[in-house]
Amino acid sequence: MNELKKFSHPVIAITWNQEDLIKELQEEGFEVHIIPESKKNANYNDVRKKIDFWFNHFKLKTPSKKIQEDWLDTLNNGNFQWLTFVRKKYNIIKFYFPNTIKKLKKEEKKLLLSDTNYKEISYVIDNLNLDAVFTVTPFHTQEDVLLQVCKHKGIKMITSILSFDNITKRGWLPVDYDLYMVWNKYNKNEIIRCYKKPKKHINVEVVGAAQFDFYYDKKYLIDKEKWLQNVGLPNDGKKIILYAGGPKSLFPEESNYLKIIDEAICNGLIEGSPKILFRCHPVDDVNRWKEKLQNCSHVFFDTSWTGQSNLLHANITNNDISKLCSTLYHTDIHINLCSTMTVDGSVFKKPQIAPAYDFRGEKESKLLRNMYYQEHFLPIMGVDGVALARSENELIKLINAALIDESSTSQKFDKVIEEIITYNDGQSTNRVVEEIKKIMLN
Repeated sequence: MNELKKFSHPVIAITWNQEDLIKELQEEGFEVHIIPESKKNANYNDVRKKIDFWFNHFKLKTPSKKIQEDWLDTLNNGNFQWLTFVRKKYNIIKFYFPNTIKKLKKEEKKLLLSDTNYKEISYVIDNLNLDAVFTVTPFHTQEDVLLQVCKHKGIKMITSILSFDNITKRGWLPVDYDLYMVWNKYNKNEIIRCYKKPKKHINVEVVGAAQFDFYYDKKYLIDKEKWLQNVGLPNDGKKIILYAGGPKSLFPEESNYLKIIDEAICNGLIEGSPKILFRCHPVDDVNRWKEKLQNCSHVFFDTSWTGQSNLLHANITNNDISKLCSTLYHTDIHINLCSTMTVDGSVFKKPQIAPAYDFRGEKESKLLRNMYYQEHFLPIMGVDGVALARSENELIKLINAALIDESSTSQKFDKVIEEIITYNDGQSTNRVVEEIKKIMLN
């Protein structure tokens, strides 16, 4: 943000009242405004759902959607509902009729004015005198109306997509941006595939992952003894397995893998009796894990930067960043289920292991393995960036192999970084700033 001050006057808009964050920003000399969160009524939401349906089937066209839907069906006892199936096929057929999507988009624009708090947000924006808008969360519903207001007022629109899976796993973006910034060449092709219009140029730049710049700055690493104290681990010289939990919505019974690893350690099946440090997903509740794992003697619990009143609303401090960087650095091997944490861990050249079997049976195991072949994750699989454990025995075997020789997969880490975040120089934030500068000064 300080770099933006060199050629602009940054105005920071947030949609919730995070007092400590606002105070911190104001003390650094930034102008901060709380903007009303987007409010949408039933009619508008219904039209948006229909547009999202069209987008998924006719523009996005990614296998990722079906892969995740098939997996989620297993969590609903795999009940096949004919009525839902027929409705889906009927909705697909409707979009083959002329002008269906044009009518829906026209209706969306009409309802935006009458069925949301568009006018309230418009009044706020008029008083800010903005020349450009920069967002890293263009898919978030809480900012949706705000971004559309700004676009309709002719303000330059810039986005840097927060994560490499957002484009293929989120819905339709109602705003055409003057500049899209993305992590890698695959993301660039996805944006062009989904949003390029005939005879119209689309501006997409590969800048890397700005939030990964912290990993390349050694000032965020704390010494091991202090880090051990911070996360509550004993300083006994034993190796440490980092297990990064996934969201409850996708993996409600994921704690079973931790039980298996803990039991294997207790039975002497894993060399050196290592410790397990569990890091909770930011939008999950660590207490549900503690309850399920209360009998595990080798599991220690860490927390992420989960918000207090709302899991999604958190002020991520330098201490939070330092703890994460140090956790990735000081742990010996990393385990997670098809998570971005595979990329984070690869920066620190730690062996990446992923459970790819399900306790319920082979059908569910196959569907879980498919989750690693979603479009955004394919480049990682293409370079063997993560070792898949297809059974309990294979999970224990892979852990042992990695603990004995952490460097055995080191040649894969640079390939993962090149494929997913493109750059390993810690300068992605500067690339983002330079692209914003180009747009604003043109």
